[in-house]
Amino acid sequence: MPDHRLVTVRPALAEDGPRILSMMGSLAAFEGYADDFAVTLEALEQRLFIQRDFSVLVADVNGSAVGMLVYYSLPFSYDLTPWLYMKELFVEPHLRNLGVGKKLLASLARECQNAGGRKIRWDVLASNEPAARFYKAQGAVDNEHWRLFSLDAAAIANLANSS
Repeated sequence: MPDHRLVTVRPALAEDGPRILSMMGSLAAFEGYADDFAVTLEALEQRLFIQRDFSVLVADVNGSAVGMLVYYSLPFSYDLTPWLYMKELFVEPHLRNLGVGKKLLASLARECQNAGGRKIRWDVLASNEPAARFYKAQGAVDNEHWRLFSLDAAAIANLANSS
């Protein structure tokens, strides 16, 4: 097991694509949507490195990506400062509880500060209590004033075809 002090966090590079895809697949399996996981390496590379739809920070140990944090920026109308939205945080299971996730999250906090941002938001799978405990230990609060809503593809189609 590597010493957490050997972990560096950096922006993803094109050569990280296969490892990022693998970690995304592992996260999909853990969260229970592996059957719906449809990301290909080509699509990931297009959206991440060419279109730049989102960003990825990579936790690196001796040249190998062992964790990732996927995020994007959202402008908020009441203050026009960027808020960062963390979409995914994943650390290889055998390296958890060694500070890798905290290093990734701290790097995101610095990204937010450097962009003039004021908030980082994310969702946590309701059944993932270890993640909730980890985030709370970093100072995050569970927001009781807001509820998460979403539309799936069928609901989007129904709504789009409504009057």
